[in-house]
Amino acid sequence: MSAKTIDQAIAALQKGDLKQATALFDKIRKKLTQPNHLHACTVTYLQSGRPKDAQKMLKELMPKVKVTPQLLSLSGDIHKAQDNLSAAIDDYRRATGLAPQVPELHYNLALALFQISKTTEAKATIDKALKIRSNYPKALVLLGRCLASMEQFEQAEQAFNKAIKNEPNSYLPHYRLGRLHVHKGNSDKASESLGRSLQINKQLTPARESLILNSIYSGNHEGTINLINTALKMAPHDESIIAIATDWAIEKGQDDPYIHYDKAWRNNPTASLFQNFITALISSSDINRVETLLSEYETTQGKDFAWESAKLKVLEKQGGYNEILSLVKSSPHQSKHQIYSCLGNFALGHYANSYKIAERLHRSQPTNQYYLALLATALRCLGDPEYDRLANYNKLVFRANLETQFKNYSQFTDFRKDLIEHLNEIHVTRHAPLNQSVRGGTQTPGNLFAQSKSCLIHTLKQSLANVSEPFFEDLKSVELGDSHPIITEHPDTPYFHASWSIRTSEGGFHKSHIHSKGWYSSACYIDVPDVISDESDAGYLALGKPPFKTKDELHPDYSIKPEAGSLVLFPSYIWHATQPYQGAGNRLVVAFDVGAPNLFV
Repeated sequence: MSAKTIDQAIAALQKGDLKQATALFDKIRKKLTQPNHLHACTVTYLQSGRPKDAQKMLKELMPKVKVTPQLLSLSGDIHKAQDNLSAAIDDYRRATGLAPQVPELHYNLALALFQISKTTEAKATIDKALKIRSNYPKALVLLGRCLASMEQFEQAEQAFNKAIKNEPNSYLPHYRLGRLHVHKGNSDKASESLGRSLQINKQLTPARESLILNSIYSGNHEGTINLINTALKMAPHDESIIAIATDWAIEKGQDDPYIHYDKAWRNNPTASLFQNFITALISSSDINRVETLLSEYETTQGKDFAWESAKLKVLEKQGGYNEILSLVKSSPHQSKHQIYSCLGNFALGHYANSYKIAERLHRSQPTNQYYLALLATALRCLGDPEYDRLANYNKLVFRANLETQFKNYSQFTDFRKDLIEHLNEIHVTRHAPLNQSVRGGTQTPGNLFAQSKSCLIHTLKQSLANVSEPFFEDLKSVELGDSHPIITEHPDTPYFHASWSIRTSEGGFHKSHIHSKGWYSSACYIDVPDVISDESDAGYLALGKPPFKTKDELHPDYSIKPEAGSLVLFPSYIWHATQPYQGAGNRLVVAFDVGAPNLFV
């Protein structure tokens, strides 16, 4: 082995030339024996985006040296790069135990805890880092994010401003402060902070995304158009900006909402852009354009994983279930297409196969609400009593009327009248968001409870909290069993982490869906048309019917008649939909998800 090659590789790493360092280490990695060489190779692979190779080199290094906090932190970084946050947290904990006076180690642990929504523990950990170094800018920013997620917004703003004072030319605290203002609906302050972050770092595309969202939430039509055009001029192929621009164009009823996808596709046809573009087209049922796009991609890129994924979506939309199973079976990417295999088996009546797949998916990600919904559906199709435990509506569904939160009925009716007027004023779009479940209606943009300055919304949120908090607490004592997902995922503090209003008119409805980021979901009926009655289930909330085909049709197994002023809570993994109704009047709902803290900031 050439000592010269090792020296060149280490020198390249020190200069930041990762491409050269990686190429050199690839030539000699199998011959490395010295700890400092193994360490340099490990760091090179990690920084080059090759965590699996970094893990292999670290495994060779560890037996040769004494375990140090720095090595444990490196191991944590490698696990984190592989999305194994649990292992990363274990490494970071051991590192802080060996070196409790090193603030960077506490920061690494706190950040990983924050990323799995353990914000209380993350804050306690970052407090330790700041006790050691009170002006640590990154730690102050993370403290602000923790406080914001716990809805301590004033303290969060103070933390961000302290970070800015300590490091005024860092884009990060300005950006996070801007996101806090977006979340709170402080439009002018958001623009100022996000604009400052972009002055420091013109390539900070997430700040441009936040500026666009801030403009949309504030109802600034012309400003939104200008910001979209500016952002796409700076980053014409940025898929997040294209997605936001397309959704907004659809909601505003523009003639050609896919113009940004079209332009990007013609100029820079990548696999990820193809997948996002075709998903949007399928959602809008534009099958002719879907077929054209599929053909174009196949011609230029072949039938790779992206093509297969898109083709499976089309086949599911068209009911080609045998073709789905054939494609999955023959695919070299079979393990990545398990959801479509599960859906194909449901449609063909192979419920035992659907169960095996859903159980495997659920085991891989126990907190994934969609996988849990698939598992529950498979249990129902098999007639397994375990379904009754997962869908025990008598214990899991809560109903209440907000009238109980007011002194008298007259005060409640006055409040509801004013609230209806206010909500109608903020329904400013013409169509619902593309990937949402509502059809024939509109949805308010942004987080209703966080952004609204209206005392009516604040009163509503407090009333909802007052009636729901005892129910959430009582869930621990209703004998669901310790292994029930509602118990295992019960948050220490249930937060209202997303909220919005939906308005539908005659013929409007919700497609069956679940809420992937929630623990509990809701419907609070603010206004209900007179045509919704006891005579039929038109306009009712329906639980249990999946949105995909099963050979033996599954009907809703629980229905709820909406009543003005009533609140309904149900687990987020339960399929839910609303039935269309015919007749005059709007169905006006405020909905929210409850669960772990909102990490938007």
